[in-house]
Amino acid sequence: MTYVQNTDEDRAEMLAAIGVASVDELMEVIPPDCRFTGDLGVGRGLTEPEITRHMRELADKNIAPDSHPSFLGAGAYRHFCPSLVDNLVARTEFWTAYTPYQPEASQGTLTTIYEFQTLICRLTGMEVANASVYDGATAVIEGVMLSLRSVRKSNRVIASRGLHPDTIAVLKTYLRHIDVELVLIDLVDGATPAEAVAAVGGEGVAAVAVQSPNFHGVIEDVGALSEAAHGLGAKSIVSVDPISLSVMEAPGKLGADVVCGEGTGMGNEPWYGGPGFGFLATLMENVRQMPARIAGETTDHDGNRAVVLTFQTREQHIRRSKATSNICTSQQLMALRATIWASLLGKHGFEELGRVNLSRAHYAADALCKLPGFELAFPGQGFFKEFCLKTPKPAAEINAALLEQHGIIGGFDLGRIDPALDHHWLVAVTDVNDKQEIDALVAAVGAL
Repeated sequence: MTYVQNTDEDRAEMLAAIGVASVDELMEVIPPDCRFTGDLGVGRGLTEPEITRHMRELADKNIAPDSHPSFLGAGAYRHFCPSLVDNLVARTEFWTAYTPYQPEASQGTLTTIYEFQTLICRLTGMEVANASVYDGATAVIEGVMLSLRSVRKSNRVIASRGLHPDTIAVLKTYLRHIDVELVLIDLVDGATPAEAVAAVGGEGVAAVAVQSPNFHGVIEDVGALSEAAHGLGAKSIVSVDPISLSVMEAPGKLGADVVCGEGTGMGNEPWYGGPGFGFLATLMENVRQMPARIAGETTDHDGNRAVVLTFQTREQHIRRSKATSNICTSQQLMALRATIWASLLGKHGFEELGRVNLSRAHYAADALCKLPGFELAFPGQGFFKEFCLKTPKPAAEINAALLEQHGIIGGFDLGRIDPALDHHWLVAVTDVNDKQEIDALVAAVGAL
């Protein structure tokens, strides 16, 4: 069996219609030195049992958190996900990554979107949320673009270096081409100083973007940073780990104007880097500047509750010049997983999840800091589930030895981001890392 459905007769008919005698003649426009000649070397075709066995052998070469204890985070985290999430999301009604284009035939999907938006608003302390965006990095830039449209005569954006490096890269990519200056604020003792934000001064600042906990795991002073942003006439954008809001105050109650972030930890897995979803929430005064789609509640002609797409401010629905974004597809299936996950946990379960993450991370940090040469990089700062350690040897060497000698996936080597930080180790501890795994990590590191 081949995977090309065209028969020899089909190919002959198409070649005749094009006006060439053969495929080789068709390819003559390609210079000879650019053409591949010879055998591809792919071997004979395999039967289904053989290819299944071959794929399993390849998969067994992977090193994954399912088979190895892992303390690697740096933006992608594993949390417990009830098996019921997989069961419910597998219903065929939900087999789409998009918000529906025919709302009158999609009440079920629209209702799940509405519930997702409500969940995000309650977590963040905001008044309105959209149906989700691609990921955490694009959620931040969409918040920035919202601010640029909202703040008159703005052409500058302030961002903390505590943002995830990928987010900073996305900001640079977007703003470079629209004549907007990006001002990066250096960290002091692992945190973003509000006075440094205020000192930027001048006019035309649209937004101040920070992340809390930031990339180094440090919890930022969101209240002070939001106040500094407002002092410049700018919007305060806060990117958050949604799990941290189980034990931390909602940024919306601390003065933030836009709250966004990466939501993969809610009911999803890192999935080898994707797919995930970004969430974006803001105040009602900014609703017409929000990207993507927003589901709203109303009543039908019989007075029954109905959910509709209230806003669809993307270029597929309105004139391109009026669109808020041209790449704001909803990650609907991933957002649905988060909604089901949160519903299964409930308020008390969600709070308990946060306490478990907090206590286990601090337990691990205390134990590792008792080892010779290990200490917290920012001892005066609070952290949630991830912390940065100074190490007596390069973090890359520690990670290599942990994996080779003990089968443990270590933390993130910050030397990959900045060579000057090669002795800084970012360790993530979540609810999936029990005391036995943490003790095994400490023992293994101590034996290196």
